[in-house]
Amino acid sequence: MKPPLPYTIRPATHAPADDVAWARLRHELWPDCPPERHAVEKQLYLRSPGIVLFALNEAGEPFGFVEVSVRRDHVVGSSSTDTPYLEGWFIEADYRDRGIGRALIEAACEWARNAGYRELASDTEFDNHDGISAHLRLGFRETERTISFLRPL
Repeated sequence: MKPPLPYTIRPATHAPADDVAWARLRHELWPDCPPERHAVEKQLYLRSPGIVLFALNEAGEPFGFVEVSVRRDHVVGSSSTDTPYLEGWFIEADYRDRGIGRALIEAACEWARNAGYRELASDTEFDNHDGISAHLRLGFRETERTISFLRPL
């Protein structure tokens, strides 16, 4: 692990600067996602009971985030119908391997516990070996592997 850096974690706000930072970080995580799709997803988060948390450097600039929604449909392996779901998790490269990603997940878990939830669910791509390892290190357990299909009509 690299030496620690000073940082803080706080919820994202509706402030324009947060919107710009959130869009930038989302684009770094999902570069193939069109800006219009990011805008739609951001609006869904802002209207949901979930939370978006930022990791900020000493200058107060966001360099990482987690997005947690609350899924009200079936979540594989969950023991309840309303389950907080880790939709996005990202730390800029210069800040990785310093425990900040773990701190963001722990902050998301604290938020979920305080809101009365008992579990946090997540997923990742089959070939995202780093993501799979990170989830396992943080106490997630694998519940299922699937490949999704869609047929145009």
